[in-house]
Amino acid sequence: MLRPFAIPVAISLAVALGLCGPHAGAAEARETWFDWSAERCAKWDIPDTPVRIWREASGFALVAGSEASRASRGPGPGALRRDCAVLHAGSQDPDPEALDDRAWIAATWAHEDGRIEALAHVEFHGEKHGRCAAGRTLPCWRNAVVALESRDRGRSFRRVPGPPVAALPYPYDGTQTRRSGYFNPSNIFRRGDHLHAFVFAEAAGAQRRGACLLRRPVDGAPADWRAWDGIGFGARLSGLAGPARGDTCVPVEGVTSTLSSVVADTAGGFLAVTPAVLEGRSGFWLLRSDDLLRWSDPELLVALPLLWRRDCAAPAAYAYPALVDLESPARNLDTTDGALWLAATRMPLDAACRVGPERDLVAWRMTRGADGRFVLD
Repeated sequence: MLRPFAIPVAISLAVALGLCGPHAGAAEARETWFDWSAERCAKWDIPDTPVRIWREASGFALVAGSEASRASRGPGPGALRRDCAVLHAGSQDPDPEALDDRAWIAATWAHEDGRIEALAHVEFHGEKHGRCAAGRTLPCWRNAVVALESRDRGRSFRRVPGPPVAALPYPYDGTQTRRSGYFNPSNIFRRGDHLHAFVFAEAAGAQRRGACLLRRPVDGAPADWRAWDGIGFGARLSGLAGPARGDTCVPVEGVTSTLSSVVADTAGGFLAVTPAVLEGRSGFWLLRSDDLLRWSDPELLVALPLLWRRDCAAPAAYAYPALVDLESPARNLDTTDGALWLAATRMPLDAACRVGPERDLVAWRMTRGADGRFVLD
């Protein structure tokens, strides 16, 4: 996730790679679900992950995690009140094996008994702790995914003891020259008797780069998450925990960017959204799958300048897309009959093409046509 100290790095990288391209002509969002200027509890109270929503007795709870994740609650995303209590934050532990430097609540799963599980995107930044020779953000970054749990109906979350959900089986290397680990969990979604989630792996050692699919029994525990190994779900991404090192995962074929949100389509199969630059076009793309392992060619939902490929002539950059069906009967809104919203974070650009803390959560209504393709209203 992008923090204040990472902004100059991101800008210089974008300029060096020629990523500040022609304005894509972004479509105007139909609704604002979090207005930073009016609703923030602190300067960096920002939507910094894809939005996750679950049903409560009084309506909905919404989390789009940041380094100090907070929730909004109310009868619907257009009528929510910000709760300034911090749900979870990392402790900035300087030990890379503690997996507790900086943490974002990135995925949630609400149970019927009120217990809520979560997956946290956890970053270790060696340059902040004198552990990395490069002394810069991107080369010094190691990432992992850990399990959290709330037993007070989502008012606070704590780390679940035990091994991580996804961590590399290699010690942190202070001489590394690029980021490494498992990043950006998708939402948690159900298929049959299992919960599923995607994480994005960067190449390191035996680990190939790409989107890895994880699953565990619905009634299982965080230690039961296993990843696709090319044959079945036999890979345990437990990192360095315990007497034996964990495994690596085999990414699903044909997916080269983060699958940030997945929903089961009542018409059949699954829908996913990814932020990507494909065929020279920057924006949010829709993918389809029958089995979660093989995915269709991406369909462009909306052309937008992205955070990591920002258009310096545009007023804003966008990131963290999610598919949301507010009419879904599922408690975790992980199914859809096609009545979808596309939600994302919008970040205004200043005169130097930089983003700051001002970030809104915005949403577009999507309509499915007779040919099965989606368009934005």
